[in-house]
Amino acid sequence: MNGAGALRRLRVVVAADMSAADVAHDIGHLDRVAGLAARLALREGHDGFVAAVASYVHDHHRAAEARLGRVVAPAECRDQARDALRRAAIEEALWEPVLDAVEATGHYTFSAGGPGPRPEGAAAAIAACLHDADMLDAMGATGIARAFAYGGAIGEPLWDPDAPPDRSPEGYRSGPTGSVVAHFHEKLLRLRGELRTAAGREMGERRHAALEEFLRRFREEWVEALGDDETAPPGP
Repeated sequence: MNGAGALRRLRVVVAADMSAADVAHDIGHLDRVAGLAARLALREGHDGFVAAVASYVHDHHRAAEARLGRVVAPAECRDQARDALRRAAIEEALWEPVLDAVEATGHYTFSAGGPGPRPEGAAAAIAACLHDADMLDAMGATGIARAFAYGGAIGEPLWDPDAPPDRSPEGYRSGPTGSVVAHFHEKLLRLRGELRTAAGREMGERRHAALEEFLRRFREEWVEALGDDETAPPGP
């Protein structure tokens, strides 16, 4: 199989499938995750092509969320992801390992559902690389941009002093939160501890530092503007 040609076909198929997805889960997000997952897989001694394939079909549930107006789990869209692989003529032997890896994304130790199942066998290594690539794209400067793009799309305020973040253990749930900055504390700052590969953890340190620096500056500027420490968002 021509890996580059297969990825181009898959990208075209998925771009059409994801046309209704929100701005933070568009084809640009999938391109970045595919690139990161392939890099991580190669650094970890695994197949970068399979990691990229999994990346392109890991967010079909986001298109379903935009259509249905509710949170949708990746497992609910397994058939749609499989159909995308079929339409792109991806080798059938890869379908189930790829789909198992996709279903392992979106689970966190700090979420109400817990860390979720981890696949075994051929899917396990690919799942770890896909998981880390998806987390890394929610961190750093890219993660900051995505958070505010998504928050703007759904009408969340930058920060609401009357809706402080819920940082309790297992308190995170997917979906809208009180503000974009609250989302940093409820999810984004916790992602560093979720990374599963050595290469992912190395990249995650730099991206986590960018999140912390942004929150420090945001708090400073809030206080400069309003002169009020009490209503300012928490620091990192």
